[in-house]
Amino acid sequence: MSRGTPPSQRVVTKIAEADDVEPATLEPPLYSTIDPDALDALVESGDADTTVSFAYHGYEVRVDGTGEVTLTETDTGTGTGSPDERASGPNDDSRQSAYNDD
Repeated sequence: MSRGTPPSQRVVTKIAEADDVEPATLEPPLYSTIDPDALDALVESGDADTTVSFAYHGYEVRVDGTGEVTLTETDTGTGTGSPDERASGPNDDSRQSAYNDD
């Protein structure tokens, strides 16, 4: 993986974008769920087959060995609205949404 943006920062940015909030306003902070330095070291020292998954801020977060961050919304919700509000709309039959790092 290149030495660009650390994986932990990419996770926070991706979730903030998905929830349309500022990264600094995410509660709880990432470090209360997973050690950001350990996440960065594991992903950056691993190979392409390395995968780290954890739950944070209403998402199942997956970071692969290339640094790609994938979010899958869980039924426990995120920082914006109730789970029922997020599940309503054109995708009523699917309570999960995937957000892929571009």
